[in-house]
Amino acid sequence: MIASVSSPVATPVVFAGAPATGEGTPAASPLHPADESIAALFARQLEVLQAASARLSRAEGTEAVGRAIVEETGRIIDYHNARVYVLEPGGDLVPIAFEGRVGAYEQVDLELLRTRLGVGFTGWVGLHGEPLLVPDANDDPRGASIPGTDDVDESMLVVPMRYDDVVVGVITLSKLGLNQFAGHDLRLLSILADQAATALESARNLARSHALAGELRLLLDVSSELAVILDQREVANVLAGHLARVLSVEECAISWWDRANDRVKTLGYYPPQPVDVLTPYFDIGSYPQTKHVLEDQATELIDADDPGADPAEVALLRADGYRALVMLPLVASGESIGLAELISMLPIALDDERLNLARTIANEASIALENARLYEEARALADRDPLTGFFNHRYLHERFGQEAVRARRSRRPLSLLMLDLDDFKLVNDTFGHLRGDDVLRWTADLIRSTLRASDVPARYGGDEFAILLPDADHDEAVATAARLTEAFAQSAFARDGRPAVQVGASIGSATFPADGRTAAELIAVADAGLYRMKRSTRQAEEALGA
Repeated sequence: MIASVSSPVATPVVFAGAPATGEGTPAASPLHPADESIAALFARQLEVLQAASARLSRAEGTEAVGRAIVEETGRIIDYHNARVYVLEPGGDLVPIAFEGRVGAYEQVDLELLRTRLGVGFTGWVGLHGEPLLVPDANDDPRGASIPGTDDVDESMLVVPMRYDDVVVGVITLSKLGLNQFAGHDLRLLSILADQAATALESARNLARSHALAGELRLLLDVSSELAVILDQREVANVLAGHLARVLSVEECAISWWDRANDRVKTLGYYPPQPVDVLTPYFDIGSYPQTKHVLEDQATELIDADDPGADPAEVALLRADGYRALVMLPLVASGESIGLAELISMLPIALDDERLNLARTIANEASIALENARLYEEARALADRDPLTGFFNHRYLHERFGQEAVRARRSRRPLSLLMLDLDDFKLVNDTFGHLRGDDVLRWTADLIRSTLRASDVPARYGGDEFAILLPDADHDEAVATAARLTEAFAQSAFARDGRPAVQVGASIGSATFPADGRTAAELIAVADAGLYRMKRSTRQAEEALGA
Protein backbone atom coordinates (compact mmCIF):
# COMPACT_ATOMS: atom_id res chain seq x y z
CA MET A 1 0.00 0.00 0.00
CA ILE A 2 1.22 3.53 -0.60
CA ALA A 3 0.41 4.33 3.00
CA SER A 4 2.14 1.25 4.36
CA VAL A 5 5.20 -0.93 4.03
CA SER A 6 4.31 -4.60 3.76
CA SER A 7 6.34 -7.47 5.18
CA PRO A 8 7.76 -9.87 2.61
CA VAL A 9 7.18 -12.81 4.96
CA ALA A 10 3.92 -14.70 4.83
CA THR A 11 3.63 -15.18 8.61
CA PRO A 12 3.30 -11.93 10.63
CA VAL A 13 5.80 -11.40 13.41
CA VAL A 14 4.13 -10.56 16.71
CA PHE A 15 5.07 -7.17 18.17
CA ALA A 16 7.04 -7.55 21.37
CA GLY A 17 6.80 -4.09 22.93
CA ALA A 18 7.54 -0.39 22.44
CA PRO A 19 11.08 1.07 22.39
CA ALA A 20 12.59 3.49 24.86
CA THR A 21 11.49 7.07 24.42
CA GLY A 22 14.99 8.45 23.87
CA GLU A 23 14.39 10.97 26.67
CA GLY A 24 15.70 8.84 29.51
CA THR A 25 12.23 7.49 30.37
CA PRO A 26 11.89 3.69 30.65
CA ALA A 27 9.94 2.09 27.82
CA ALA A 28 6.29 1.52 28.68
CA SER A 29 3.97 -1.00 27.12
CA PRO A 30 1.20 0.52 24.99
CA LEU A 31 -2.01 0.97 26.91
CA HIS A 32 -5.19 -1.01 26.28
CA PRO A 33 -8.58 -0.54 27.93
CA ALA A 34 -8.57 -4.15 29.14
CA ASP A 35 -5.26 -3.77 30.98
CA GLU A 36 -6.40 -1.30 33.64
CA SER A 37 -9.50 0.19 35.18
CA ILE A 38 -11.06 3.06 33.28
CA ALA A 39 -9.94 5.64 35.86
CA ALA A 40 -6.39 4.33 36.04
CA LEU A 41 -6.21 4.17 32.28
CA PHE A 42 -7.40 7.75 31.89
CA ALA A 43 -4.83 8.98 34.41
CA ARG A 44 -2.08 7.02 32.68
CA GLN A 45 -3.07 8.44 29.29
CA LEU A 46 -2.94 11.99 30.60
CA GLU A 47 0.47 11.37 32.11
CA VAL A 48 1.87 9.95 28.86
CA LEU A 49 0.35 12.67 26.69
CA GLN A 50 1.60 15.37 29.04
CA ALA A 51 5.14 13.94 28.87
CA ALA A 52 4.82 13.68 25.08
CA SER A 53 3.68 17.29 24.85
CA ALA A 54 6.64 18.43 26.93
CA ARG A 55 9.07 16.52 24.73
CA LEU A 56 7.50 17.84 21.54
CA SER A 57 7.76 21.42 22.79
CA ARG A 58 11.49 20.94 23.39
CA ALA A 59 12.21 19.37 20.00
CA GLU A 60 14.39 21.50 17.72
CA GLY A 61 13.83 21.02 14.02
CA THR A 62 11.20 19.13 12.06
CA GLU A 63 13.20 15.86 12.09
CA ALA A 64 13.44 16.00 15.90
CA VAL A 65 9.68 16.58 16.11
CA GLY A 66 9.07 13.63 13.80
CA ARG A 67 11.34 11.40 15.89
CA ALA A 68 9.54 12.42 19.06
CA ILE A 69 6.15 11.64 17.49
CA VAL A 70 6.98 8.07 16.46
CA GLU A 71 8.62 7.30 19.81
CA GLU A 72 5.95 8.89 22.03
CA THR A 73 3.19 7.27 19.98
CA GLY A 74 4.81 3.92 20.69
CA ARG A 75 4.27 4.49 24.42
CA ILE A 76 0.49 4.62 24.06
CA ILE A 77 -0.36 2.70 20.87
CA ASP A 78 0.89 -0.72 19.78
CA TYR A 79 2.10 -0.47 16.15
CA HIS A 80 4.51 -2.22 13.79
CA ASN A 81 5.23 0.79 11.60
CA ALA A 82 4.93 4.56 12.11
CA ARG A 83 5.59 7.41 9.70
CA VAL A 84 5.35 11.15 10.06
CA TYR A 85 4.82 13.31 6.99
CA VAL A 86 4.98 17.06 6.46
CA LEU A 87 2.94 18.75 3.76
CA GLU A 88 5.12 20.80 1.41
CA PRO A 89 4.00 23.52 -1.04
CA GLY A 90 2.71 21.93 -4.23
CA GLY A 91 1.00 19.02 -2.48
CA ASP A 92 3.96 16.75 -1.68
CA LEU A 93 3.79 14.73 1.54
CA VAL A 94 7.40 14.20 2.60
CA PRO A 95 8.35 11.70 5.35
CA ILE A 96 10.47 13.17 8.14
CA ALA A 97 10.47 10.19 10.53
CA PHE A 98 10.03 6.43 10.33
CA GLU A 99 9.92 3.70 12.94
CA GLY A 100 9.71 0.01 11.97
CA ARG A 101 9.58 -2.84 14.43
CA VAL A 102 9.42 -6.17 12.58
CA GLY A 103 10.49 -7.77 9.30
CA ALA A 104 10.62 -5.39 6.37
CA TYR A 105 9.43 -2.62 8.68
CA GLU A 106 12.88 -2.33 10.25
CA GLN A 107 14.52 -0.79 7.17
CA VAL A 108 12.87 1.34 4.49
CA ASP A 109 13.86 3.80 1.80
CA LEU A 110 12.13 7.06 2.73
CA GLU A 111 11.90 7.97 -0.96
CA LEU A 112 9.45 5.07 -1.39
CA LEU A 113 7.22 6.60 1.26
CA ARG A 114 6.90 9.96 -0.43
CA THR A 115 3.39 10.61 -1.68
CA ARG A 116 1.05 13.39 -2.69
CA LEU A 117 -2.28 14.77 -1.61
CA GLY A 118 -5.07 12.43 -2.63
CA VAL A 119 -2.83 9.38 -3.15
CA GLY A 120 -3.19 6.44 -0.75
CA PHE A 121 -4.44 6.61 2.83
CA THR A 122 -1.88 9.25 3.82
CA GLY A 123 -2.72 11.40 0.79
CA TRP A 124 -6.46 11.01 1.41
CA VAL A 125 -6.14 12.23 5.01
CA GLY A 126 -3.83 15.05 3.94
CA LEU A 127 -6.36 16.20 1.34
CA HIS A 128 -9.55 15.85 3.41
CA GLY A 129 -8.17 16.58 6.87
CA GLU A 130 -10.15 13.71 8.41
CA PRO A 131 -8.73 10.78 10.46
CA LEU A 132 -9.00 7.20 9.17
CA LEU A 133 -9.34 3.93 11.06
CA VAL A 134 -8.79 1.16 8.50
CA PRO A 135 -9.49 -2.41 9.73
CA ASP A 136 -8.33 -4.00 6.44
CA ALA A 137 -5.98 -1.96 4.27
CA ASN A 138 -6.40 -4.27 1.29
CA ASP A 139 -10.17 -3.94 1.36
CA ASP A 140 -10.30 -0.13 1.34
CA PRO A 141 -10.26 1.55 -2.11
CA ARG A 142 -8.53 4.64 -0.72
CA GLY A 143 -5.28 2.70 -0.32
CA ALA A 144 -2.61 2.10 -2.94
CA SER A 145 0.32 -0.31 -3.11
CA ILE A 146 3.93 0.77 -2.89
CA PRO A 147 5.86 -0.61 -5.90
CA GLY A 148 8.04 -3.54 -4.92
CA THR A 149 6.10 -4.50 -1.74
CA ASP A 150 3.74 -7.40 -1.05
CA ASP A 151 0.12 -7.07 -0.02
CA VAL A 152 -0.44 -8.62 3.43
CA ASP A 153 -3.22 -8.39 5.98
CA GLU A 154 -2.73 -5.02 7.60
CA SER A 155 -4.58 -2.44 9.68
CA MET A 156 -4.04 1.33 9.41
CA LEU A 157 -4.47 4.35 11.63
CA VAL A 158 -4.01 7.70 9.85
CA VAL A 159 -4.62 11.14 11.40
CA PRO A 160 -3.98 14.68 10.17
CA MET A 161 -1.84 17.19 12.00
CA ARG A 162 -3.78 20.46 11.88
CA TYR A 163 -2.56 23.93 12.81
CA ASP A 164 -5.08 26.78 12.69
CA ASP A 165 -7.46 24.41 10.85
CA VAL A 166 -4.87 23.82 8.13
CA VAL A 167 -3.33 20.39 7.54
CA VAL A 168 0.44 20.65 8.03
CA GLY A 169 1.22 16.93 8.11
CA VAL A 170 -0.01 13.37 8.64
CA ILE A 171 0.79 10.59 11.12
CA THR A 172 0.37 7.06 9.72
CA LEU A 173 0.48 3.84 11.77
CA SER A 174 0.42 0.30 10.40
CA LYS A 175 0.07 -3.08 12.11
CA LEU A 176 0.10 -6.59 10.65
CA GLY A 177 -3.26 -8.33 10.90
CA LEU A 178 -6.87 -7.21 10.63
CA ASN A 179 -8.78 -5.02 13.13
CA GLN A 180 -5.64 -4.22 15.10
CA PHE A 181 -6.63 -0.63 16.02
CA ALA A 182 -9.67 0.61 17.94
CA GLY A 183 -11.53 3.91 18.27
CA HIS A 184 -9.72 4.46 21.57
CA ASP A 185 -6.37 4.41 19.65
CA LEU A 186 -7.74 6.87 17.12
CA ARG A 187 -8.72 9.35 19.86
CA LEU A 188 -5.29 9.10 21.52
CA LEU A 189 -3.43 9.60 18.25
CA SER A 190 -5.65 12.57 17.33
CA ILE A 191 -4.84 14.28 20.64
CA LEU A 192 -1.13 13.64 20.11
CA ALA A 193 -1.43 14.89 16.50
CA ASP A 194 -2.83 18.24 17.69
CA GLN A 195 0.16 18.68 20.01
CA ALA A 196 2.53 17.53 17.27
CA ALA A 197 1.09 20.04 14.78
CA THR A 198 1.88 22.92 17.15
CA ALA A 199 5.38 21.59 17.76
CA LEU A 200 5.94 21.06 14.03
CA GLU A 201 4.82 24.58 13.12
CA SER A 202 6.95 26.04 15.93
CA ALA A 203 9.96 24.12 14.60
CA ARG A 204 9.25 25.35 11.09
CA ASN A 205 8.88 28.95 12.28
CA LEU A 206 12.14 28.64 14.19
CA ALA A 207 13.83 27.21 11.11
CA ARG A 208 12.45 30.06 9.03
CA SER A 209 13.72 32.55 11.61
CA HIS A 210 17.16 30.98 11.51
CA ALA A 211 17.07 30.95 7.72
CA LEU A 212 16.00 34.60 7.66
CA ALA A 213 18.79 35.50 10.07
CA GLY A 214 21.22 33.61 7.85
CA GLU A 215 19.91 35.42 4.77
CA LEU A 216 20.26 38.78 6.48
CA ARG A 217 23.83 37.92 7.49
CA LEU A 218 24.55 36.84 3.93
CA LEU A 219 23.08 40.04 2.49
CA LEU A 220 25.09 42.09 4.99
CA ASP A 221 28.24 40.20 4.02
CA VAL A 222 27.51 40.73 0.33
CA SER A 223 26.84 44.44 0.85
CA SER A 224 29.98 44.88 2.95
CA GLU A 225 32.08 42.99 0.42
CA LEU A 226 30.76 44.91 -2.57
CA ALA A 227 30.95 48.30 -0.85
CA VAL A 228 34.75 48.35 -1.08
CA ILE A 229 35.03 47.02 -4.66
CA LEU A 230 35.22 49.44 -7.56
CA ASP A 231 36.27 47.00 -10.27
CA GLN A 232 33.46 45.67 -12.48
CA ARG A 233 34.99 42.26 -12.99
CA GLU A 234 35.68 41.77 -9.30
CA VAL A 235 32.10 42.77 -8.45
CA ALA A 236 30.83 40.32 -11.08
CA ASN A 237 32.99 37.47 -9.73
CA VAL A 238 31.77 38.07 -6.17
CA LEU A 239 28.15 38.15 -7.36
CA ALA A 240 28.59 34.96 -9.42
CA GLY A 241 30.01 33.10 -6.43
CA HIS A 242 27.21 34.09 -4.05
CA LEU A 243 24.45 33.28 -6.54
CA ALA A 244 25.96 29.88 -7.40
CA ARG A 245 26.07 28.94 -3.72
CA VAL A 246 22.53 30.16 -2.99
CA LEU A 247 20.99 28.15 -5.85
CA SER A 248 23.42 25.21 -5.47
CA VAL A 249 24.62 25.20 -9.09
CA GLU A 250 28.03 24.41 -10.52
CA GLU A 251 28.56 27.59 -12.55
CA CYS A 252 27.33 31.16 -12.84
CA ALA A 253 28.04 33.81 -15.50
CA ILE A 254 27.50 37.55 -15.03
CA SER A 255 27.11 39.67 -18.15
CA TRP A 256 26.56 43.33 -18.97
CA TRP A 257 23.91 44.21 -21.56
CA ASP A 258 25.22 46.08 -24.60
CA ARG A 259 21.82 47.29 -25.83
CA ALA A 260 23.09 49.13 -28.88
CA ASN A 261 24.72 46.02 -30.37
CA ASP A 262 22.15 43.46 -29.14
CA ARG A 263 24.72 41.47 -27.19
CA VAL A 264 25.95 40.76 -23.67
CA LYS A 265 29.51 41.18 -22.43
CA THR A 266 30.86 38.61 -19.98
CA LEU A 267 32.14 40.34 -16.83
CA GLY A 268 32.51 37.60 -14.24
CA TYR A 269 32.25 33.88 -13.68
CA TYR A 270 32.07 31.22 -10.98
CA PRO A 271 34.30 29.31 -10.58
CA PRO A 272 36.60 32.27 -11.36
CA GLN A 273 38.09 32.15 -14.85
CA PRO A 274 40.94 34.12 -16.45
CA VAL A 275 39.57 36.93 -18.60
CA ASP A 276 41.23 35.59 -21.75
CA VAL A 277 39.33 32.26 -21.61
CA LEU A 278 35.88 33.88 -21.33
CA THR A 279 33.88 34.67 -24.46
CA PRO A 280 34.05 38.48 -24.44
CA TYR A 281 30.72 39.11 -26.19
CA PHE A 282 27.68 36.96 -26.90
CA ASP A 283 25.08 37.96 -29.52
CA ILE A 284 21.54 37.43 -28.22
CA GLY A 285 19.54 38.11 -31.37
CA SER A 286 18.70 34.42 -31.77
CA TYR A 287 17.87 33.84 -28.10
CA PRO A 288 14.38 35.24 -27.42
CA GLN A 289 14.23 33.99 -23.82
CA THR A 290 17.45 35.78 -22.97
CA LYS A 291 16.05 38.97 -24.47
CA HIS A 292 12.81 38.43 -22.56
CA VAL A 293 14.78 38.31 -19.28
CA LEU A 294 16.58 41.56 -20.14
CA GLU A 295 13.71 43.49 -21.69
CA ASP A 296 10.92 42.41 -19.33
CA GLN A 297 13.02 41.79 -16.19
CA ALA A 298 11.66 38.23 -16.03
CA THR A 299 13.17 35.10 -14.48
CA GLU A 300 13.51 32.11 -16.81
CA LEU A 301 14.21 28.43 -16.04
CA ILE A 302 15.30 26.29 -18.98
CA ASP A 303 15.57 22.52 -18.76
CA ALA A 304 17.20 20.77 -21.70
CA ASP A 305 14.86 17.80 -21.22
CA ASP A 306 11.73 19.97 -21.47
CA PRO A 307 10.16 19.52 -24.94
CA GLY A 308 8.74 23.03 -24.73
CA ALA A 309 12.07 24.74 -23.99
CA ASP A 310 13.57 27.16 -26.50
CA PRO A 311 15.59 25.00 -28.97
CA ALA A 312 18.33 27.62 -29.26
CA GLU A 313 18.89 27.71 -25.49
CA VAL A 314 18.70 23.90 -25.27
CA ALA A 315 21.28 23.49 -28.04
CA LEU A 316 23.63 25.83 -26.22
CA LEU A 317 23.21 23.93 -22.96
CA ARG A 318 23.73 20.52 -24.54
CA ALA A 319 26.78 21.70 -26.48
CA ASP A 320 28.53 22.34 -23.16
CA GLY A 321 27.16 19.25 -21.40
CA TYR A 322 24.66 21.08 -19.15
CA ARG A 323 21.08 20.21 -18.21
CA ALA A 324 19.49 23.35 -16.75
CA LEU A 325 19.80 27.13 -16.76
CA VAL A 326 18.24 29.88 -14.65
CA MET A 327 18.44 33.44 -15.96
CA LEU A 328 17.95 36.43 -13.64
CA PRO A 329 17.95 40.08 -14.75
CA LEU A 330 20.35 42.49 -13.09
CA VAL A 331 18.39 45.66 -12.38
CA ALA A 332 19.71 49.03 -11.20
CA SER A 333 17.49 52.12 -10.81
CA GLY A 334 14.66 50.24 -12.49
CA GLU A 335 16.67 49.48 -15.62
CA SER A 336 18.07 46.15 -16.75
CA ILE A 337 21.84 46.44 -16.94
CA GLY A 338 22.79 42.81 -17.35
CA LEU A 339 22.13 39.16 -16.78
CA ALA A 340 22.99 36.39 -14.30
CA GLU A 341 23.02 32.86 -15.76
CA LEU A 342 23.09 29.96 -13.29
CA ILE A 343 24.10 26.73 -14.98
CA SER A 344 23.83 23.14 -13.76
CA MET A 345 24.42 19.62 -15.02
CA LEU A 346 21.39 18.52 -12.97
CA PRO A 347 17.79 19.80 -12.86
CA ILE A 348 17.42 23.00 -10.85
CA ALA A 349 14.66 23.05 -8.23
CA LEU A 350 13.48 26.62 -7.68
CA ASP A 351 11.69 27.20 -4.40
CA ASP A 352 10.36 30.67 -3.66
CA GLU A 353 12.63 31.30 -0.68
CA ARG A 354 15.89 30.56 -2.47
CA LEU A 355 14.75 32.36 -5.61
CA ASN A 356 13.77 35.48 -3.64
CA LEU A 357 17.13 35.45 -1.86
CA ALA A 358 18.93 35.12 -5.21
CA ARG A 359 16.94 38.05 -6.62
CA THR A 360 17.70 40.17 -3.57
CA ILE A 361 21.43 39.45 -3.88
CA ALA A 362 21.28 40.15 -7.62
CA ASN A 363 19.53 43.50 -7.08
CA GLU A 364 21.98 44.47 -4.34
CA ALA A 365 24.95 43.55 -6.51
CA SER A 366 23.46 45.27 -9.57
CA ILE A 367 23.79 48.62 -7.83
CA ALA A 368 27.43 47.86 -7.00
CA LEU A 369 28.01 46.70 -10.56
CA GLU A 370 26.54 49.89 -12.02
CA ASN A 371 28.54 52.02 -9.57
CA ALA A 372 31.70 50.18 -10.60
CA ARG A 373 30.89 50.77 -14.27
CA LEU A 374 30.33 54.50 -13.71
CA TYR A 375 33.54 54.67 -11.68
CA GLU A 376 35.48 52.93 -14.43
CA GLU A 377 34.04 55.31 -17.03
CA ALA A 378 35.05 58.29 -14.91
CA ARG A 379 38.43 56.73 -14.27
CA ALA A 380 38.88 56.07 -17.97
CA LEU A 381 38.24 59.72 -18.72
CA ALA A 382 40.87 60.65 -16.15
CA ASP A 383 43.32 58.04 -17.47
CA ARG A 384 42.85 58.71 -21.18
CA ASP A 385 44.15 61.34 -23.53
CA PRO A 386 40.97 62.71 -25.17
CA LEU A 387 42.73 63.41 -28.49
CA THR A 388 44.25 60.00 -29.23
CA GLY A 389 42.32 57.71 -26.87
CA PHE A 390 45.65 56.48 -25.49
CA PHE A 391 46.37 56.33 -21.78
CA ASN A 392 48.04 59.40 -20.31
CA HIS A 393 51.39 59.64 -18.50
CA ARG A 394 49.76 59.40 -15.05
CA TYR A 395 48.21 56.05 -15.90
CA LEU A 396 51.47 54.89 -17.48
CA HIS A 397 53.35 55.35 -14.20
CA GLU A 398 50.62 53.53 -12.27
CA ARG A 399 50.49 50.65 -14.75
CA PHE A 400 54.25 50.36 -14.79
CA GLY A 401 54.20 49.78 -11.03
CA GLN A 402 51.71 46.92 -11.49
CA GLU A 403 53.66 45.36 -14.35
CA ALA A 404 56.96 45.68 -12.50
CA VAL A 405 55.55 43.77 -9.52
CA ARG A 406 54.23 41.07 -11.87
CA ALA A 407 57.56 40.88 -13.71
CA ARG A 408 59.47 40.39 -10.44
CA ARG A 409 57.09 37.69 -9.21
CA SER A 410 56.93 35.74 -12.46
CA ARG A 411 60.54 36.49 -13.48
CA ARG A 412 59.28 37.69 -16.85
CA PRO A 413 60.84 40.57 -18.80
CA LEU A 414 59.35 44.07 -19.11
CA SER A 415 60.43 46.81 -21.51
CA LEU A 416 59.51 50.40 -22.40
CA LEU A 417 59.68 52.38 -25.64
CA MET A 418 59.68 56.16 -25.96
CA LEU A 419 58.61 57.49 -29.40
CA ASP A 420 58.83 61.09 -30.60
CA LEU A 421 57.72 62.47 -33.97
CA ASP A 422 60.42 64.11 -36.08
CA ASP A 423 59.94 67.76 -37.01
CA PHE A 424 56.41 67.87 -35.60
CA LYS A 425 56.81 71.61 -34.95
CA LEU A 426 57.24 72.06 -38.68
CA VAL A 427 53.92 70.23 -39.29
CA ASN A 428 52.14 72.58 -36.88
CA ASP A 429 53.78 75.66 -38.35
CA THR A 430 53.01 74.59 -41.91
CA PHE A 431 49.48 73.18 -41.60
CA GLY A 432 48.23 74.69 -38.33
CA HIS A 433 47.45 73.14 -34.97
CA LEU A 434 44.18 71.54 -36.10
CA ARG A 435 46.05 69.62 -38.76
CA GLY A 436 48.67 68.80 -36.12
CA ASP A 437 45.92 67.18 -34.00
CA ASP A 438 44.98 65.07 -37.03
CA VAL A 439 48.59 63.93 -37.33
CA LEU A 440 48.62 62.89 -33.66
CA ARG A 441 45.43 60.88 -34.11
CA TRP A 442 46.88 59.28 -37.26
CA THR A 443 50.06 58.48 -35.31
CA ALA A 444 48.04 56.80 -32.52
CA ASP A 445 46.20 54.64 -35.08
CA LEU A 446 49.49 53.63 -36.70
CA ILE A 447 51.04 52.71 -33.34
CA ARG A 448 47.94 50.80 -32.26
CA SER A 449 47.89 48.73 -35.47
CA THR A 450 51.52 47.72 -35.02
CA LEU A 451 51.48 46.60 -31.37
CA ARG A 452 50.36 43.41 -29.64
CA ALA A 453 47.08 43.38 -27.74
CA SER A 454 48.99 43.14 -24.45
CA ASP A 455 51.13 46.23 -25.11
CA VAL A 456 50.14 49.47 -23.38
CA PRO A 457 50.56 52.66 -25.46
CA ALA A 458 50.29 56.10 -23.84
CA ARG A 459 50.56 59.70 -24.97
CA TYR A 460 53.27 61.04 -22.73
CA GLY A 461 52.92 64.67 -23.78
CA GLY A 462 52.95 66.77 -26.94
CA ASP A 463 54.13 64.55 -29.78
CA GLU A 464 55.86 62.07 -27.47
CA PHE A 465 54.46 58.58 -26.84
CA ALA A 466 55.42 55.83 -24.39
CA ILE A 467 54.76 52.14 -24.92
CA LEU A 468 54.90 49.56 -22.14
CA LEU A 469 55.83 46.08 -23.40
CA PRO A 470 54.95 43.32 -20.88
CA ASP A 471 56.84 40.03 -21.38
CA ALA A 472 59.28 41.68 -23.81
CA ASP A 473 63.05 41.52 -23.26
CA HIS A 474 65.65 43.87 -24.79
CA ASP A 475 65.79 42.11 -28.16
CA GLU A 476 61.98 41.97 -28.44
CA ALA A 477 61.76 45.67 -27.55
CA VAL A 478 64.31 46.54 -30.27
CA ALA A 479 62.34 44.42 -32.75
CA THR A 480 59.11 46.25 -31.84
CA ALA A 481 60.85 49.61 -32.29
CA ALA A 482 62.06 48.47 -35.70
CA ARG A 483 58.51 47.49 -36.75
CA LEU A 484 57.22 50.89 -35.68
CA THR A 485 60.01 52.70 -37.54
CA GLU A 486 59.24 50.68 -40.66
CA ALA A 487 55.49 51.40 -40.31
CA PHE A 488 56.17 55.16 -40.26
CA ALA A 489 58.52 54.84 -43.24
CA GLN A 490 55.90 52.96 -45.25
CA SER A 491 53.04 55.35 -44.40
CA ALA A 492 52.31 59.01 -45.02
CA PHE A 493 49.77 61.38 -43.57
CA ALA A 494 47.16 62.69 -46.01
CA ARG A 495 43.82 64.47 -45.54
CA ASP A 496 41.23 66.30 -47.62
CA GLY A 497 42.98 65.71 -50.94
CA ARG A 498 46.09 67.60 -49.86
CA PRO A 499 49.58 66.33 -50.69
CA ALA A 500 50.73 63.50 -48.39
CA VAL A 501 53.24 64.38 -45.69
CA GLN A 502 55.90 61.92 -44.61
CA VAL A 503 56.06 61.75 -40.83
CA GLY A 504 59.11 60.24 -39.21
CA ALA A 505 59.60 58.96 -35.67
CA SER A 506 62.56 58.38 -33.39
CA ILE A 507 62.37 55.58 -30.82
CA GLY A 508 64.40 54.61 -27.78
CA SER A 509 64.07 51.52 -25.59
CA ALA A 510 64.83 50.40 -22.03
CA THR A 511 64.36 47.08 -20.21
CA PHE A 512 63.49 46.37 -16.57
CA PRO A 513 65.45 45.89 -14.35
CA ALA A 514 68.75 46.13 -16.25
CA ASP A 515 68.14 49.77 -17.32
CA GLY A 516 66.22 50.86 -14.23
CA ARG A 517 63.76 49.79 -11.56
CA THR A 518 61.31 52.69 -11.73
CA ALA A 519 59.28 54.18 -14.55
CA ALA A 520 61.25 57.42 -14.33
CA GLU A 521 64.56 55.57 -14.66
CA LEU A 522 63.39 53.55 -17.69
CA ILE A 523 61.91 56.65 -19.34
CA ALA A 524 65.20 58.49 -18.90
CA VAL A 525 67.17 55.64 -20.52
CA ALA A 526 64.65 55.27 -23.38
CA ASP A 527 64.60 59.05 -23.93
CA ALA A 528 68.36 59.09 -24.17
CA GLY A 529 68.20 56.38 -26.86
CA LEU A 530 65.45 58.32 -28.65
CA TYR A 531 67.57 61.48 -28.87
CA ARG A 532 70.60 59.51 -30.01
CA MET A 533 68.44 58.23 -32.87
CA LYS A 534 67.28 61.78 -33.65
CA ARG A 535 70.85 63.04 -33.78
CA SER A 536 71.89 60.11 -35.94
CA THR A 537 69.01 60.73 -38.36
CA ARG A 538 69.75 64.46 -38.52
CA GLN A 539 73.44 63.85 -39.14
CA ALA A 540 72.60 61.39 -41.90
CA GLU A 541 70.27 63.93 -43.54
CA GLU A 542 72.89 66.67 -43.30
CA ALA A 543 75.50 64.39 -44.84
CA LEU A 544 73.15 63.66 -47.75
CA GLY A 545 72.42 67.36 -48.16
CA ALA A 546 76.11 68.18 -48.28
